[in-house]
Amino acid sequence: MKFARFSLPAKVGSYVWLCALAIVVLFPLLWVTTSAFKKSSDIIGNPFSLPTSLNFDNIVNAWNQGAFGTLYINSALITIVSVTGILIIEGLAAYAFARMKFAGMAILFAIFVAGQLIPAQTIVLPSALQMSAFGLSDTLVALILQYLSWAPFAILFLRAAFMAVPVELEEAARIDGAGLFTTIWRVVLPMTRSAFATVGTVYALWIWNDFLFPLVYERSAENFTVPLGLAQFQGTFTTFWGYLVGAIFVSVWPPLLVYVGLSRQIQDRLSFAGSKG
Repeated sequence: MKFARFSLPAKVGSYVWLCALAIVVLFPLLWVTTSAFKKSSDIIGNPFSLPTSLNFDNIVNAWNQGAFGTLYINSALITIVSVTGILIIEGLAAYAFARMKFAGMAILFAIFVAGQLIPAQTIVLPSALQMSAFGLSDTLVALILQYLSWAPFAILFLRAAFMAVPVELEEAARIDGAGLFTTIWRVVLPMTRSAFATVGTVYALWIWNDFLFPLVYERSAENFTVPLGLAQFQGTFTTFWGYLVGAIFVSVWPPLLVYVGLSRQIQDRLSFAGSKG
């Protein structure tokens, strides 16, 4: 049922509910943003007041004290390499499941579907022991390899996108002399780029915000990611509320801006996938 067909009381009630929900969701973000520009004494004495002036000391000190430059480099490196690998490896696997027929395909696909039912937290101990056996403990490579194994969602989502592409287009490209990878690159990928953007963004947010695996894998401060560094920062500077709020500010806003920039494409693609299901 379309929203325009709702009665006036239903519309008013919906708007009131959505506004209340928006306040609940946005209030913590607004509080952190405004508090980051206030003095520490004002954060404690007047927690809900607006800053009287723009004071960047909290943000600058938090950045320097928490070594956020190193944290962001580590998180960016891990996220970019992992997401790129996921899009390439899982993309090719999804295309194979969508277009090719081979022995054991049904069983292998069922395994990937079943993988969606297994929380990543349940494999953190055996995966850590495996990385230790490979001599990769306390390295960024261990995290990248772990994230590359988060395949089920990407394969299922991209497979659905590939299946929505008309087979006749690929057959026409083959008739014109295009090979398999040329067909994928020039015909299939342009028609599924929104799906790849969605998968890339979702995985980037998952990997960037992950706390558990860096906590288990990394022991050296130079290998910490942003969430792990923020937790260490809080434990060290708990009484310095200005530093803590500044650290939260520099941890939250960059990935949030990336998501906001791609949110429309993500929503459109998820709606399309839901209508196909």
